[in-house]
Amino acid sequence: MDQHQDTFDLAALIGRCLRGEATSAEQEQLQQWLAADPRHEALYRSLQDPEQVAAGIAFQETIDVGADWEAVQARATAAPSARRPVWMKVAAWSAAAAAVITGIVLLYPQSATVTDARIIADQSHTFHNDVLPGSAQAVLQLGNGKTVTLGSQAGNTITEADGTTIRRDSGSLVYADAGDSAPTGLYNTLTTRAGQYQLTLEDGTKVWLNAASSLTFPVHFSGAERKVTLTGEGYFEVAANARQPFKVTVNQVDVLVLGTQFNIGAYGPAVKTTLVSGTVKVQLPGQRSWQLSPGQQASVQQAQVSITNADTEKAIAWKEGIFYFKDDDFRDIMEQVARWYDLELEFKGPLPAKKISGNISRQARLSQVLEMLNYVSGAHFDVRGRTVSVGL
Repeated sequence: MDQHQDTFDLAALIGRCLRGEATSAEQEQLQQWLAADPRHEALYRSLQDPEQVAAGIAFQETIDVGADWEAVQARATAAPSARRPVWMKVAAWSAAAAAVITGIVLLYPQSATVTDARIIADQSHTFHNDVLPGSAQAVLQLGNGKTVTLGSQAGNTITEADGTTIRRDSGSLVYADAGDSAPTGLYNTLTTRAGQYQLTLEDGTKVWLNAASSLTFPVHFSGAERKVTLTGEGYFEVAANARQPFKVTVNQVDVLVLGTQFNIGAYGPAVKTTLVSGTVKVQLPGQRSWQLSPGQQASVQQAQVSITNADTEKAIAWKEGIFYFKDDDFRDIMEQVARWYDLELEFKGPLPAKKISGNISRQARLSQVLEMLNYVSGAHFDVRGRTVSVGL
């Protein structure tokens, strides 16, 4: 078949053949096209896979195919800076093959139910489906237990039970200062899943939450200290207030500050506090404490504390939209990826033993990240829905 034939005509032809409606001449035309390129045969087989078809339908219904793909490619392959090269190996089908996939899913009866709009058709034709990256999204639980789903767009303000106004900006929340009004003891919790979110507390402190994290905090600060509770990972820019120190509690570890910038990561058994500027004190039960200077990291695990020089760029790369790997363990890397794309991992057999370095945009699709990891580690992946099987 002429490669310049209208791709929609080709999509219609394949659709009729798959539904058993093609004439003998059309079936012969399809066979000629299949024989012209091994990839045509693979594409045709994949279109008989219900999972692939369902993913394609979801993609067509929710995504502007051309604009989204071009935008992701532009961000993922942008010119690297001197300090942060964006390392990418992207395999992709021809534009004609991608258009055929898009056209074919429209020809199928749309009876499949797809609940996760981030699961889309894999245009590289490497996996059963692809997964879009995380974004600015979270869930806010108010003091009365009511929950509000948050996205990247600005919206109407939220009003707490005590009348506090919470402004919804683009990908962030801003709490109003209570001034001299009496605090009401209300607490809110912000939780992320497949994405990250930013909020400004009433004292002006700014917090960025990484994926699979939560922050519980008072709507209004009162008493001798400003105390919040973290799970997962967060980056803090604390508003200075010598009369009311700021405290972050995570896994029975307290981080005490007056005004500073630091990152806390606690996805695994260790709580890692990385100081960017200012001064913080890491405190364990029993009042044992260690003070950090800028550029240092405290790692606390099983009541043991180690203080080392930190790679601050690596520690906060997630906040800047980068997966940053530097002599990292393969399993740890996959867990980072799983949190951002909200995946279930299945490790099958041995994993790559070599340490991995490199970086890639967190706006890349899952297939792009996995292809890069395959290139540098030799690991193989199978993507089915949100489940990723990994092995050598």
